[in-house]
Amino acid sequence: MSKRKPIKANRKPKIVRDKNWKTRVLEGQLDPDLEMPRVGRVLPRGLEEGKVKRWVKVESELTLADTAQVEMPPLPEGWREGTVIRVSTGLYHVDLENQVTICSVRGTLTATDTGYTNVVAVGDRVWVSDQGTQGQVIERVLPRRSVLARPDVKNPDLSQIIVANVDQLLIISSWTEPDPWLEFIDRSLIAAAQGKMKPLICLNKVDLAANIRECRKEMKIYRDLGYDVLFTSATTGYGIDTLRNRLIGHSTAVVGLSGVGKSSLLMAVQPDLELRVNQVSEASGLGRHTTTQVALLKLNEGGYVVDTPGLRELGLITVRRYELALYFPEILALAGQCRFNDCTHLVEPDCAVIQAVEQGQIASSRYASYEAIYNSLPEYYTES
Repeated sequence: MSKRKPIKANRKPKIVRDKNWKTRVLEGQLDPDLEMPRVGRVLPRGLEEGKVKRWVKVESELTLADTAQVEMPPLPEGWREGTVIRVSTGLYHVDLENQVTICSVRGTLTATDTGYTNVVAVGDRVWVSDQGTQGQVIERVLPRRSVLARPDVKNPDLSQIIVANVDQLLIISSWTEPDPWLEFIDRSLIAAAQGKMKPLICLNKVDLAANIRECRKEMKIYRDLGYDVLFTSATTGYGIDTLRNRLIGHSTAVVGLSGVGKSSLLMAVQPDLELRVNQVSEASGLGRHTTTQVALLKLNEGGYVVDTPGLRELGLITVRRYELALYFPEILALAGQCRFNDCTHLVEPDCAVIQAVEQGQIASSRYASYEAIYNSLPEYYTES
């Protein structure tokens, strides 16, 4: 239950923010049906409770699946287990022991209260039954161990799953055409942490730089933070062997703005993937969308890659403002030195983070990303 501070004269009671509510829900210390944290947009009570329950369901499913704590019933007789490798116009291509079949979805399966708009996604492990003349039917979606999602166009409180059950997120930027957008990299790093994926940062088109030292300097902030950074050129083949070795034996989702060379890089890794490639628009300097359909593609030497459509935004709907610093290790390391315990690190006096930015100890680009992402996230409730 939310705690209250003693009431001062002529003051309304102030709600103390429960900063650990999600962790305590997952550990069974808090009942989300009875004690809902007062965070998020100002919504009617019923809608707010429904939204928080979806957050809890999304995070608890990933946590349980990741730690193999889910107890599944035996596979019913006549059913088979497979992996969804492509979704198109309501039809689901499922790999059943190296035999790909097209399936429909059982009508009783819905995405209601899941936090997502789609009930089945590429990468899902599913149970399939044979209905004879009616064809193959997906009867059940197994718990997901990882998820990459983007905001739903119509409902900002929901996300559309792009791909599930991958263990790596390859975040591709380019040296130029288009220029690096570091905020997208920072958002993708948060999405990787949220979705239980290992991030790999790749700077492509390094052949267009005056020398590789400039590229390494551009990405130094991420290497200093401990992130794995690769440098590649799909045109010259620079770094392709290293990239291939990082992909073999893993399931990897590939994200990046249109035009950064995602498809070109994957074809350099394995030419027979047969991905579509377009040039960057001369008028806008931005990439044209070439990948319009998400698909799970098998690598000859083991593993899978998923080439995603050019994305400009990833779903961070379960991140609250007070949690954002957890995804910026350089900010989190200094947060305890701020004057105020609930410092936002944006406008408060005696803020250790702001001082570190001014002194060059925290990269200005990372701080700019923090500020932009913070302002895009929902606000707290302020009163009961």
